[in-house]
Amino acid sequence: MTFSILQLTFDIPNVVTLKHKCLSLVVEKFCGFKTKLMSRYVFGSKKNENSLLKYTWIDEDTLRRFLELWTFEG
Repeated sequence: MTFSILQLTFDIPNVVTLKHKCLSLVVEKFCGFKTKLMSRYVFGSKKNENSLLKYTWIDEDTLRRFLELWTFEG
């Protein structure tokens, strides 16, 4: 399951460059968010805190799988 907030639907005019720009911005912001979440709650000063208390819109199973991915000791 993905982060539920990303399942929103947007009405973007049918202009290829505009759609590309909007989607690129969403991807860039989401990647930045994942990096921030990982650097703070996996490796950083908040690694012993529950990030679900701050990011209530993330479901527990998705967060668990995200953390498992970044803490896997291959």
